[in-house]
Amino acid sequence: MSQIKTFKSYAKVNLGLKVLDLLPDNYHSIFTIIQEIDFYDIIDIQRNNDNKINLFCDGAVKVPSDKNNLCYQAAELIFKNYNITSGINISLTKKIPIGAGLGGGSSNAATILCGLNEIFKLNISHQEISELALLLGCDVPFFINGGTQISEGKGEILTPLNVNISQYNYLLVFPPFNISTKWAYSFFKKDLPNTFDSDKFRSFQGRLDWKLFENDFENIIKSTYPEVVEIRRIMEMYSSVFVSLSGSGSTMFGVFEDFLKADIAYQQLKNYNCHIVKPLKRN
Repeated sequence: MSQIKTFKSYAKVNLGLKVLDLLPDNYHSIFTIIQEIDFYDIIDIQRNNDNKINLFCDGAVKVPSDKNNLCYQAAELIFKNYNITSGINISLTKKIPIGAGLGGGSSNAATILCGLNEIFKLNISHQEISELALLLGCDVPFFINGGTQISEGKGEILTPLNVNISQYNYLLVFPPFNISTKWAYSFFKKDLPNTFDSDKFRSFQGRLDWKLFENDFENIIKSTYPEVVEIRRIMEMYSSVFVSLSGSGSTMFGVFEDFLKADIAYQQLKNYNCHIVKPLKRN
């Protein structure tokens, strides 16, 4: 057996999310700023000699360990496109909840693509690996580079954003339910705007203006799941500079300038599953 390579597969939050009109393929166009965060699954990859993709899943969150898992699909895509002859063992230790708006499955897929590119020394170009990522899901290309990026179209049009966010602490709160993205999108009518004044977001110089952000999904989610209203109220009570749903939910997160204030809010919300994390900035 060869050496085991270990990778961290990071989650994300959406700093605002605007849902625009339907595209010809019935996907909605969106505008959002995606922020990678220091909350992650662990993926171990090891080459084997039995010419198979073997996937083993463990951890607090239960996920399938077969072809329904995006890790397996990502590995299969690399094997088919680059004629890999040896096999691999993938061990996924899952902490990022599913149906939470944190992009866990998409991050796992991107981590496998990049990990296999490294392990097999495939030298896949950034353009090519991004195209492969899009075949697996609209959120997957973001995780190839991570950091802070504007995301448009179906999520595949990405623009890095150079802002200073390292001083903030993010309190993640996981309510006891998950959200189907398809269900959440079903509430949007067809006569949505097809344009959005995004220039105010592109012009950030070093700092974010939190007053500009809102998530179009939050009103939909809170009408069915009133817990999100209470979570928002508590985080705002303890001086968060911004509170939002992430993606289509169900995670709520608060942004705090002071770790102590984040921790006080955490103590008030610890009947939920909560984590205090930092935003990630990649070079």
